[in-house]
Amino acid sequence: MKIKQFYILALVMFLFLACSEHEETAIYPQNISFVHADGSIIAANECIDPNAKYAIQIQTNFVDLKRPFRVDYSVNGVMFSMTFTDKATMINPITLSNGNNVAQIIGTDHKATLKYIDQGDFELVE
Repeated sequence: MKIKQFYILALVMFLFLACSEHEETAIYPQNISFVHADGSIIAANECIDPNAKYAIQIQTNFVDLKRPFRVDYSVNGVMFSMTFTDKATMINPITLSNGNNVAQIIGTDHKATLKYIDQGDFELVE
């Protein structure tokens, strides 16, 4: 009789553990780009204003509010990270350096470049 109860208990536990309705969705970064500080896109061939504020924008497929998702990235060789907790796109303000600015999500092929040429003390006189 005890063996029969054991098998019934084992069967119930197996069904309980095997019939999980929740499947975890893989979360991954989709894109990294340079944007204006307000999140608007920098147009192709747009002049970079030295007085304007710029940022890095990272997009993910993040949808799970129960677990945070961390993305490590670098800008000009300096490491940073963003933790996604409630939205799929986030921005982080940066300061552009003179020359090529390169942003990359660590461990992926997602990369963005932006060329900024410092004008120095140049002043346009009309």
